Amino acid sequence: MRNKIKSIRERVPQVATLPDGYYNGTWGGYVIGVRYQNKTFELETEEGVRGGGFKVIVQVENGVATFDEVNS
Repeated sequence: MRNKIKSIRERVPQVATLPDGYYNGTWGGYVIGVRYQNKTFELETEEGVRGGGFKVIVQVENGVATFDEVNS
């Protein structure tokens, strides 16, 4: 079955910052997803993890972001 494409859009990633604070996130692979002000941010990590859905706390302080896993 052939389906029609409704639209084509270019997805342009933008570099963003988050203000200092603590954020709940979900880690999978090399990416942590964080919601802030009704937007989703993807934070790239130095270390990766197999699987996904790991709960983390991200801390941003003076523009430097770090994270720790949350014990479930």
